Amino acid sequence: MQAEPATATGADRGALGSAALASGQIDAVSPKFAEGLARVREVTDTDGACPAWAKALYMAAAAAVKGHRRMLTAQMERSRSLGLGIEAARGAALTVLISRGEAVYATFNAAIDEVFGHTLGPPDAAACEYPIDRQGCLDYFEDYFGFVPDYVELMADDAPRALEGYVLMREWSLAENVLGAGHAELLLLTINAAEFSSRFVHVHANGARRAGCSEAQIVEAVVCAIPVSGVASWLPGADGIMEGRP
Repeated sequence: MQAEPATATGADRGALGSAALASGQIDAVSPKFAEGLARVREVTDTDGACPAWAKALYMAAAAAVKGHRRMLTAQMERSRSLGLGIEAARGAALTVLISRGEAVYATFNAAIDEVFGHTLGPPDAAACEYPIDRQGCLDYFEDYFGFVPDYVELMADDAPRALEGYVLMREWSLAENVLGAGHAELLLLTINAAEFSSRFVHVHANGARRAGCSEAQIVEAVVCAIPVSGVASWLPGADGIMEGRP
């Protein structure tokens, strides 16, 4: 018996945020390729397992990491128009900082300033004390991973003060963040998939599961790396997802 041919409606371009598609230049070369990209962008740009505003934010973060400033600003603007608040945006900025450092944070934070029209200044209150010791740090990682990784033991042995700082940043960015633990973990999935790091996709896919995210949300977050870094980001992303599945 002959199989019926598959059918699918074309992607609704009006809901998408792809500058490449909007230019019409891809269609001028290959309408088929353009339709393929549009179907990927339906997943990344419209409400699904993850809300569209969050996926635009994930792509903005990955674009900042990759140095794609125009894409960063465009996705930040889309995220704001779709419901992103400035407090959640600032929380995302600190998640970017712990993941990729101060220079990328500055780029991402500057985009927030531009899009929201607001620049942060220093607080009036004095700095707080946050007591934590070596054992407290090790207990944190034992609770998060179920074991203490070797790289944590190394820092605990030879740079314990740095480990204290690492834990304080990690506690806030992943657990206390106004963005929410789930969105913070999913954002890190997009960043690490865009950087072709299956190891850290694995770490944050498991973190997202612990934060209550579904498998569909985890997959969508990794798909969000494709507009930023191409389909090459999917293989390490998929490897990281599948490695941690029960």
